[in-house]
Amino acid sequence: MPAKDKKLEITEQIVGSNTFKNAPTSIAILRYLVQANIEDRFLKESVIDIEFFGTKADAENNNPRVRVTIYNLRNKLKNYYEREGANDLLQIKIDKGQYSVRFEKQNFKRKRISIPRYKQLIPYSLLLLSLIALIFSHLPASSPKLWKDFFNNKHSTNLFIGDAFGYGGKTISGMAGWTRDFSINSLDEYYALLEEKPELKSTTNPTNFFYSTRMAENATHDLARFFTKWNQNFEIKYGTRTSFSDIKEGNTIYVGRLKDQKNFVYLFNEGNPYFKIKDKFVEFKGHPNIPDTTIFAGSIETELDYTVVSRIPGPNHTEQFLFFSDHDIGVMATVEYFTNADSIKFFSNKYLKQKPYFTAIYKTKGKGRINLDLETILVVPFE
Repeated sequence: MPAKDKKLEITEQIVGSNTFKNAPTSIAILRYLVQANIEDRFLKESVIDIEFFGTKADAENNNPRVRVTIYNLRNKLKNYYEREGANDLLQIKIDKGQYSVRFEKQNFKRKRISIPRYKQLIPYSLLLLSLIALIFSHLPASSPKLWKDFFNNKHSTNLFIGDAFGYGGKTISGMAGWTRDFSINSLDEYYALLEEKPELKSTTNPTNFFYSTRMAENATHDLARFFTKWNQNFEIKYGTRTSFSDIKEGNTIYVGRLKDQKNFVYLFNEGNPYFKIKDKFVEFKGHPNIPDTTIFAGSIETELDYTVVSRIPGPNHTEQFLFFSDHDIGVMATVEYFTNADSIKFFSNKYLKQKPYFTAIYKTKGKGRINLDLETILVVPFE
């Protein structure tokens, strides 16, 4: 039986594979089951329903979601071990009718290969195969069309993180500290506040402190891994310290909240022929085939989030990719989706129809700020 650290290492190797790339629920349930195995806890359907899905203990629940989730996980593991994990020494198994995992050592059977003795052909065949492999290894990979202009135009790319602005002064505790005022989101707005309330000049001051949420960390990780795959890079900048002169000089990726970052909402509104963001509402009108509508994209529930994703042209022949949501899970889920080769291909084939730009709205559900479901509400491509 492998040790705890080895079990966790095996689990993280599996959840980081391509097989599990777009399966957040399978990732989450696998980690839960492995932890239960480490703690030597017996699992049954009702326990998983309460602990993992959060069902109340006294609820009368005939929902088959536990069985369906375990069934899907079992199939994911089977697919993984048939492909990427074919050479893994230890495998995670879930027996049919069971809900617990076990670790099983794989027995490799060596096949005896009979090699014909062609004295003259073998050296030439090996040489030919080596030349073919060398040629193909140096062929450049083709990046996804959705991102191709970011990689091929002459402009550098900037990732702008929607951070939170604050200023120094006396806090509610009476001590000196950093204050976050939801109505003040830039230095310009801070100085406008001082003009309105000059008495604050002696008790507050601008600072270099700011903060960002898990949204920024996860989005940066996924984007950095994606850009590195195509031998590209980007600079990281912060929304509260960004001017339009910064934006117009390069390609833009923005990850942040719907409100607070007026510059990027302005870019969205200017670059979209059919959509406009007004506070937490997204207005859609003027499309020749789709009726006008207004979507409320705000949510007070941390386990439910609405995300607006927009790929639009920027100034001076630059490109822009904007990700807006109220909470972390919306941006995290959509950045992960649009940096995965398989999901990009699916999205492009289903929605874009050879058009270069689009705006999409998604509803994301999660637990513990982990994305569990990404639902498409509206996708509108345009030239």
